[in-house]
Amino acid sequence: MNARSAAVATLLLLAPPLARAGEVRGQVRWNGAAAASATVETDRDQSVCGQRVAEESVLVSEGGLENVVVRIEVPGARSAPRTLVLDQQGCRYRPRVQAAAPGSTLELRNGDPVLHNVHGYAGAATAFNVPMPTPGGRTPRQLARPGVIRIACDVHGWMSASILVTDTPHVLVTGKGGRFELKDVPAGTWQAVAWHEKYGEKRLVIEVPSAGAATLTFSYP
Repeated sequence: MNARSAAVATLLLLAPPLARAGEVRGQVRWNGAAAASATVETDRDQSVCGQRVAEESVLVSEGGLENVVVRIEVPGARSAPRTLVLDQQGCRYRPRVQAAAPGSTLELRNGDPVLHNVHGYAGAATAFNVPMPTPGGRTPRQLARPGVIRIACDVHGWMSASILVTDTPHVLVTGKGGRFELKDVPAGTWQAVAWHEKYGEKRLVIEVPSAGAATLTFSYP
């Protein structure tokens, strides 16, 4: 063995073993009273928006809470920026809740034949404020920093959406029944975090095995 080969072999012996990946499966349960189907009266553009729209801040189905961002925080793990879309359809934002990495591009679209305004807030500060008078219009904005971006329409006060900007690649938004499944999570003991636009953040500690699945359950409210 020459000197170079010996050095490489030594580095391989000293390197820590890579943790194999497992899965995290679970549900965000709803433990409150049965959620009634609520609606909000509209006050303009009713030919497009309708007279009432569904109130979607709390969506419960099959005993679980939808639109919850669930993430597993693995130190050092970083997700790559991507392009995501926020559309306006029937005077509602679609999708209502998303997650993305810092540096991602948010493409704002207007699918309605009326004037909309996409006003993004980072805390109390304005992150962007984009008027969109043209149907089919598309405008990109960058999500530069981690944190919650809350989005409102200054024209239609009932419209609302949220984007959680987070470094972690192990993240998703719950759908039907509040269920979720995260694959390729490194084995280890990590912080698991759930975030909901109305009820905020909850944290748990989870141990992910190197093979098979760990089970995780959050409960709201």
